[in-house]
Amino acid sequence: MDYVKRSKNFRELTNNIRDVKDMDYVIPNSLDSIMRNYQKIGFKWFKALAEYGFGGILADEMGLGKTLEAIAFLLSEKGGKPSVVIAPTSLVYNWQSEIEKFAPELNAVVISGSKKQREELMNEIKNCDVVITSYPLIRRDIEEYKQISFNYCILDEAQQIKNPLSINATSVKEIKAKGYFALTGTPIENSLTEL
Repeated sequence: MDYVKRSKNFRELTNNIRDVKDMDYVIPNSLDSIMRNYQKIGFKWFKALAEYGFGGILADEMGLGKTLEAIAFLLSEKGGKPSVVIAPTSLVYNWQSEIEKFAPELNAVVISGSKKQREELMNEIKNCDVVITSYPLIRRDIEEYKQISFNYCILDEAQQIKNPLSINATSVKEIKAKGYFALTGTPIENSLTEL
């Protein structure tokens, strides 16, 4: 497309996202010696996309450290508003455990339990860095979550929202956040519409 002139800013944006490993984003000190090189690149990818106001999908195989990369990103963005992590029910407490292990500086709260317990826990949101909840509970509590403005929204096992018309998908789309990231090991199972 020779007739399209790319501005300097556009060239810089595309180069920075394409060559993210060369970017000078500082990995949190507590995680620098723990993270593998490819995880550091994943962290820098989060940072580059966030800097330009983009969201993204981090799709790689299970066990390669998507959670650690996301925790490093959340730690680097700590301050101001809390971020929200939405995960399958079976992984909610895993997220809490991983945050306690790798980023104890982050004050995380798991919103679960009965309706009354969840309402009480929601009162703590303004005092925490990361809110962790599940897809089934976000569906039930979306009216309350819609009132909150989050820093970032992280969707773990994002294939849970691959059907854009599902209750899971419509609920998480109502979350207000500065940026959105999806983590998945299976970004496409049947068709491109799942992206």
